[in-house]
Amino acid sequence: MNKAQITVQQILQAALAVAAEKGPGKVTLDAVAQASGLSKGGLLYHFPSKEALLSAMVQFLVDDAEQNRQQFVATESSKLAAFLKARECFTQQLSSNTAMAILAAAAEQPALLKPLQQHNRKVFNDILAEHHHSPEVMSLLLVSEALTFHQLLNISPLTPEQHSQLENYMTIRAQELS
Repeated sequence: MNKAQITVQQILQAALAVAAEKGPGKVTLDAVAQASGLSKGGLLYHFPSKEALLSAMVQFLVDDAEQNRQQFVATESSKLAAFLKARECFTQQLSSNTAMAILAAAAEQPALLKPLQQHNRKVFNDILAEHHHSPEVMSLLLVSEALTFHQLLNISPLTPEQHSQLENYMTIRAQELS
């Protein structure tokens, strides 16, 4: 990784931290510059606008989720099983940074979520095609999404044990459907 890539990563991590610590509405160029240890000019060199920064935050999260999923595709019995394992792992690794970044993007400009929407649509269609558009597979995908967002937004009605039981059940069903 070269210096510019390190700086971009540093900026994105700082932006995620600002979103998590202060809320999505507080992701300003000034706040991110201060959190990243760069001047505002240094930040603007990499991200010429707040929209560009928010867009990069969403893309960073999409890329991270996809990389995580691809690691499981190589070891699991199906794309569905890989998706469920990756989603579980990804959710456990995250603090509220992801939810805050998504909320920041949606609050500023809903169109910034287009890469996330496209990624989800592509992954879902790929999995559904592998399973002949099974309604059970669709249900498992949507339950996985609901669990993720409930956990990220800290609004889940489930206890950690119930959450774990449900994830285990879904993983077993995905393996059985392979």
